[in-house]
Amino acid sequence: MDCIAEPMSRKKLALYARAVRKLAGQEYDLCFDITKFVDITLPKLDPGFSLQICDKSEMGECHGLTYPDRNEMKLREDVYLRALMGNGRDRLTISHELFHLLQHTKENISYARSGAKIPIYRSPEWQADAFGGELLVPRYLVKGMSLDDIVRKCMVSYSAARCQLNKMYP
Repeated sequence: MDCIAEPMSRKKLALYARAVRKLAGQEYDLCFDITKFVDITLPKLDPGFSLQICDKSEMGECHGLTYPDRNEMKLREDVYLRALMGNGRDRLTISHELFHLLQHTKENISYARSGAKIPIYRSPEWQADAFGGELLVPRYLVKGMSLDDIVRKCMVSYSAARCQLNKMYP
């Protein structure tokens, strides 16, 4: 059974990511401090939010889990620690989970049983990935930058930087 989210375009996701950056006071920072946001800023904005750093033995191969209905995010300890050290892939994982927390509530997610292919813009996983890319590599800050500059200044992986460059709308 697949989940279907309310439709969101990449442009709308970019605006949403910019709003989060603005809320964090990092709208014009090339490197968005995602660990600070989930560890310090978000709990101040929402005292009910719970971030749990869990042992690999508890989470297995899962890098992160989010329970919007419980206002809770779980991150595997090694993922969190690498993100703190600037690992791009792990920073993107946390950004991905953040979107699930903020947007994918029971009010805007439903289950699909039809077997029909879900349009990409209604896929919760695509939305979370696209939001993560927009949060960490915002078009309005990286326009005209080289791939190497984006990787270094935004602290993302080459894969994420390349994906963002390929997806940038006119």
